Amino acid sequence: MKVIVTGASRGIGKGLASYLAKDGFSVGLIARSAEALGDACASIRDQGGTAFGAACDLRDAEMTAAAIQELSAELGGVDALINNAGIVLRKSVWDISLDEWRALVDTNLSGLFYATRAVLPLFKAQGHGHLINLSSISGKVPLPGGSAYAATKFAVTGFSQSLVSEVRDFGIKVTAIFPGSVDSGSQRHDPAADHSWKLTPEDIASTCAHVLRAAPGTLISEVEIRPLRRPPSA
Repeated sequence: MKVIVTGASRGIGKGLASYLAKDGFSVGLIARSAEALGDACASIRDQGGTAFGAACDLRDAEMTAAAIQELSAELGGVDALINNAGIVLRKSVWDISLDEWRALVDTNLSGLFYATRAVLPLFKAQGHGHLINLSSISGKVPLPGGSAYAATKFAVTGFSQSLVSEVRDFGIKVTAIFPGSVDSGSQRHDPAADHSWKLTPEDIASTCAHVLRAAPGTLISEVEIRPLRRPPSA
């Protein structure tokens, strides 16, 4: 199966691409940093996986469409897109700047929309495809002190739920995944704190692999995945 992962040069996205490649998937990686992207692809290839990269700013619709087309050509097609790219910014409405708000919306929502719009014609033409959108627990329940971030993830949730009805008759699946706290390494609020209780990128990746391998006539529309243990202070 050929899968494109956005935001794949670090954190959850890098873990997703690496895990899927080890599990037999061919992966296309999208990220802004060409250098980091090259390193991620090289690491996958060194371990015997198949990986191609396309540097792209997902906030640019035309650039995103070109990256999707490039990776589809290099992979020999595309069966799934995992919309993972996103910014985590936990600031209240009192503290967040307008530039930070725009960055959240442009990346977490518009970037996901542009990538989805770019891949859907390919899925429709071949009569199958799978979109996995990484939302968040914060896309289902309130996040005091992080209202702007929660707003973008609630938007991803609503987009995903509505999209199911728009594309399912073309054989296209849509799955929204709602992770709890993930130790992505790159987005730790306090590097000195204990993060051992959190989910790992590999936990998210194994869930994605399971969803992608579901029977063709079935649709897993939503998956909520939380750490088993509570935070040390809970």
